[in-house]
Amino acid sequence: MKVSSGERLAALIWGLALCGCVILLASQWLGQAPLDTRITTLLPDTPATPLIERADRRLSTAFESQLLVLIAGPDAAHRLAELKQTLRASGSIEAFATDQPPRPDQTLAPYRYRLLPDSLADLDASAWRQRGLSRLFSPGIDADLRDDPFGLLDGWLAARLSGPLTWQDGAPGVSAGGTRWQLLSAELAGSPYDMALQQTLTDTLSTFETAHPELQVLRAGLVFHAAAGAQQGKREITTIGLGSLIGILLLLGWVFRRPGILASLLLTISAGTLFALPLTWWLFGTLSLLTLAFGASLIGIAIDYALHLQCARQLHPKRSLARLWPGLRLGLISSLLAYLMQLATPLPGLHQMATFAALGLLGAWLTTRLWLPLLPQRPHPATARIAARLDRCRLPRRSRPYWAVLGLVGAVAVLLIATRLTTSDDLRSFNPSPAALIDQQRQVQALLERPGSQRYLIATAKTPAAVLERLETLDQHLTALVNQGQLSTYQHIAQSVPSRATQDANLARVRTAYRQALPGLLDTAGLPAGLNQKIAAPLDSVPYLTPDAWLASSTGAADAALWLNDNAPPAALVLLGDAQPQAVQALKALAADAQGLHYHDRVAAISAQLTHLREQISLWLGLALLGLLGIFVWRYRQRAWRVLLPPVGAFLITLGVFAAVGISLTLFHLLGLLLVLGIGLDAGIFSTEHPDDPAAWLAISLSCASSLLAFGLLAFSATPALHFLGTTCLIGLTASWLLVPFSRGPGRPQLAHKEHVLHGHA
Repeated sequence: MKVSSGERLAALIWGLALCGCVILLASQWLGQAPLDTRITTLLPDTPATPLIERADRRLSTAFESQLLVLIAGPDAAHRLAELKQTLRASGSIEAFATDQPPRPDQTLAPYRYRLLPDSLADLDASAWRQRGLSRLFSPGIDADLRDDPFGLLDGWLAARLSGPLTWQDGAPGVSAGGTRWQLLSAELAGSPYDMALQQTLTDTLSTFETAHPELQVLRAGLVFHAAAGAQQGKREITTIGLGSLIGILLLLGWVFRRPGILASLLLTISAGTLFALPLTWWLFGTLSLLTLAFGASLIGIAIDYALHLQCARQLHPKRSLARLWPGLRLGLISSLLAYLMQLATPLPGLHQMATFAALGLLGAWLTTRLWLPLLPQRPHPATARIAARLDRCRLPRRSRPYWAVLGLVGAVAVLLIATRLTTSDDLRSFNPSPAALIDQQRQVQALLERPGSQRYLIATAKTPAAVLERLETLDQHLTALVNQGQLSTYQHIAQSVPSRATQDANLARVRTAYRQALPGLLDTAGLPAGLNQKIAAPLDSVPYLTPDAWLASSTGAADAALWLNDNAPPAALVLLGDAQPQAVQALKALAADAQGLHYHDRVAAISAQLTHLREQISLWLGLALLGLLGIFVWRYRQRAWRVLLPPVGAFLITLGVFAAVGISLTLFHLLGLLLVLGIGLDAGIFSTEHPDDPAAWLAISLSCASSLLAFGLLAFSATPALHFLGTTCLIGLTASWLLVPFSRGPGRPQLAHKEHVLHGHA
C-alpha cells in the first residue's frame, strides 16, 4: 500500500505530539503531582443547601485528621506507651491527646455559678453543707472555701466529661465485657489522603501487631479507610492490567504468530495510554488510582482498531485499506459517545475516567490510522486458517429455529425486566472498605459511645442564645428515643453550654444554696462568719457562659464541630448515633414540624442523588440510541437493525440475567452497559460493513475476546463500583459476541476466500 506525503507528515506530527506527552508525563512524575486515593471522587457533589455545606465542611475538618486505636491484652498500658513512642518517631502523628485526666479549666471559673449539674440541682441545704465539708477534708482535692466552697466547677465538668472513658495505669481507656481497652487518640501530621503518610502509619501499626500477637487492636479513622483504598487500587492496577495484558498477548500470539504484529498492537496500546495519561493528569490537576484501575481495563478496546486493520492486512494483503476507514471512523465516534456520556454526570471521578478513556481511544485510533499502515506486513498462514474456521460460525441458510430461539430469549428477557428487575442506589453498597475495618470502626464508636458524623440535626436561630434554647427543647424528644432503644446516643453543645434561661435558673438555685448552706459550712469548719459575705460576693455579677467562651477553653475545644459560627447566622449541630427506622421517621417529623430545625443524613442524601443520576443516565442512553439509530438508518438504510442488534440485544439480555438472579441495577451497572453499548456498536458496524469478510469476523471476535479479558476482569475487583461494572461487561460482551452471527446473516462465503488462504501461505 502506497502512503502519501501528507500521511507521512501527519504521522510525523503525531510522533511529535507523543514526544510532548512524554515530556509532560516526566515533569508531572518528577514534580510529584498528587495521586488521589479517595473513593469519594466517584460520588456526586450533592446539591446541598449552604447550611448543610457549612456543616459538612466543619465535620470533615474536625474528624478527617483524627485517628483512634484501642488496645486490649496483657500489659496493654505499657504496650500503648511503646506504640505512641514508635508513632511519634515515624513522623506520621502531629500530636497525641493528653494521658492525664482532665483538670478544672480555671478560665471557666467565672461562669461556675450558672453551671449546675443535675446531681446538685435538687440537693437540700444539709446535702450542700455535707458536700462542702467532704471537699474541705478530703485528701487530693484542692478545695478553697473562698473560691468554690461547694465544688461547682468540678461537679459541672465531671458531669460534662462523664462517659465510658476512665483513667487507669496512667492512660485513658474503656472497660466493656470484662475487657479493659487502652485508648490512643491522635491527630495526623498531614492529610489522610497522603499516600506516604498512609504507608508509614499502616506499616508502623502492622509491625506493632506482628510483634504483639497477644494483643487485640481496633482502629478507627478516615486515614485507615483511605489507606485500604489506596492499597486495593494499587493491587488492582497490577492484577487487572497485567492479567488483561497477558491474556490478550497469549490470544493474539496464537492467532497472528508474528512478533511484529504483536508489537504493532502493543504500540497502539502504549500510544493511547501515553496520550491519555499526562493529558488527563494535566486537565484535572490530579489523577485517581481508580482512574488508573479503570484505564488498565481499556487495553481490550484500545487495540480494537488495530485488530481490524491487521486482520484486513493479513487476509487481504493486496487490498487497499480505503474501504476500512469509514467503519473505523464510525466505530470511534460511537465508542467516544458511549464514554463521553459519563461527562453528563456530576461525578468528578467518572469525568476523569471518561476523559482518560476518550483520550486513550483517540490516541489508539490515530496510531492505527497514521502509523500502522507504514509498517511492513508478513501474513502467517495460521491466521487465515483460524479465520476460515471461525467463519463457519454463522447462521445456516435455514435459520428459522435460531431466530425463534433468539426471539424467545428476547421475550423472556423483556418479561423478566418488566416484572422482576429492581434498582438499588444505597451508598453503603458501594463502600470499598474491607468489612473487618468497618467492623472495627463500629466497635470503637460503640465502646466510646460516640455518635458518628453521617446523620445530624441542624438548629438555627437569629441569635446564639436562641439556638441554645432550641437545642434544649430537643432534649426531651431525643432522650425519649434513647430510652426506647431507638437511638444509641446524641450530642450537642447545649449539653455543655446551657441557655440563658437555664443559666439564670441555675444561678438562682446556687444563690439559695449559698444562703442556706454556707453559714453552717463555715461554722462547722471553724471559720469566721464574716467570710460569708466575701465568699458570696461574686454571685452578684456572674457572666453568661457563651459557646465561644466554652470552645476557647481547653475542655470545650473538642466540641468545635458542634457550633457553626463562621461569619454566618448562628447554627448548631446535633450529632446522632445509630438510629432505628422508627427513630429516623421521628427525627424527620420533628424537623418538619419545628421551625429552624433541619434533618440531614449524608448517606441517604447521596443515595438519593445516585438514584437521580441513574435515571438521568437512562434518559441520556435512550436519547443516544435514538440519535445513533438516525445515523445508522441514514448510512445503512434497511440494514440499520443489524448494527443495533449486538448492542441492544446484549443490553436486554444483561438486564434479563440481572432480573433472573436478583441483582439490583445500580448506577455502575448502567455505566457498564454504556461500555457494552460502545463495544457492541463496533461489532455491529463492522459486521454490517463487511458481512461476508472473514477478516471482519476475526477482528470482531478478537475484539470481543480481548474486551472480555479486560472488562470482565473488573468483575473480580474488590471495589464494589468496579465489580458491578465488570459483571455487567462480562455478561453483556459475551451476549454481544453471540449476537453478531445474527447480525451478519447467513450470507455466502466470500468467493475470494481461497485467495485469502493462498496469501496466508505466501
